[in-house]
Amino acid sequence: MFMQSPLARLLPRVMLLAAAMVSAASLVSPAHAEAEPGTWQAHETELVYMGFTTTYSCDGLQAKLQLLLRQLGARSDAKVISFGCDRGYGTPSRFARATLKFSTLQPVAPGATLTSTAQGADTLVDGDWRQVELAPHHPFGLQDGDCELMEQFRDKVLPLFSTRALQNRTQCVPHQDSGGSFALQLQVFAPVPAPKSK
Repeated sequence: MFMQSPLARLLPRVMLLAAAMVSAASLVSPAHAEAEPGTWQAHETELVYMGFTTTYSCDGLQAKLQLLLRQLGARSDAKVISFGCDRGYGTPSRFARATLKFSTLQPVAPGATLTSTAQGADTLVDGDWRQVELAPHHPFGLQDGDCELMEQFRDKVLPLFSTRALQNRTQCVPHQDSGGSFALQLQVFAPVPAPKSK
């Protein structure tokens, strides 16, 4: 009589389990299955910060705006140039302002014709709708006192991005230590992250 080893008896079960795992994996949507084509659109705008609670140095304002642009998926060559600080960098000023030069990804409608630029036809970029939250400590660099800045960024800069499903819970209170509260939740059209190299 032929006797199977314990390993031989387990092999069919292992194969069955592996087949089940492969089958289940095939039901899971691959990452970024919802990718849509988009093109970069260049913007230039100026934000003149007017706040009653928090003042920023020029470099402080610049750092906050760069953080917000990155969080919303602006292209990596975005530039923020701050000025108006009469007492030099590192010292808060009521006259801090900044020029923002950046590009945002805009979805391309199916069947749309791409326009030609001086460099040729616009390049299509894979994008998807990404959930973003802007609130104190989301991302980490935002603080309670940034309420008035967030309010002005929302009105002046955010409309230049492709967004949807915006939920705005911002209630700034001038001259209060906390500056009020802010929370913006939205979906923004942003480039699909490049796969990490192994």
